[in-house]
Amino acid sequence: MTTPPPVPQPGEPSVPHLAEPTAPPPDPRPGLGPVPAPPATAPGSDPFAVVADAVDGMRDELAALGDQFRRRLLNDREARRSLDGLLTELDQARKTAEGRIVQPLLYDLVLLVDRVERQAAQGDAFAGSVAAELLAVLEKYSMTRIPVTRGPFNPDLQEAVGTSTALSPEQNGQIAEVVRHGYRMDERIVRPQQVRVYTER
Repeated sequence: MTTPPPVPQPGEPSVPHLAEPTAPPPDPRPGLGPVPAPPATAPGSDPFAVVADAVDGMRDELAALGDQFRRRLLNDREARRSLDGLLTELDQARKTAEGRIVQPLLYDLVLLVDRVERQAAQGDAFAGSVAAELLAVLEKYSMTRIPVTRGPFNPDLQEAVGTSTALSPEQNGQIAEVVRHGYRMDERIVRPQQVRVYTER
């Protein structure tokens, strides 16, 4: 039971009544300290909306990076294609220049090989060795001799300069003899192979 506040007497100043102090509520978790207050949440904020906005921002950034990478890749491909085209043109120009300057000299060397081989055919061993060395020089500059083959006449590689009588119908149109060797420079025929061809009389 509480004691009622004193009633002031006439002439005494009134003193405001002070409430008795109250004890804090007992801790529901003894020995664990005070209960932490729940975190304050801004009014109207939605954590799921914040996460969704962050994901959308990352998605837009990744899309921009993907577009930048694709543009860079296309630019690199175009640059590589242009470089390859330039290298091809330079190689063709080099071959054309070599053909204009070197090919006439090599053709003169081929004529020299013809003369030396005719000398070697008469039993001159020294001429034979010189002819072999000249052929090695020609091959160094991509001037190669067209191989001697037995078969049908090939107008792309050969030039018919004579005929021989075919001994059978199967020989008609076949190569009878190589009269003079032919030469090519890479894929270009510098001098066709001169041959005699079997024909029916």
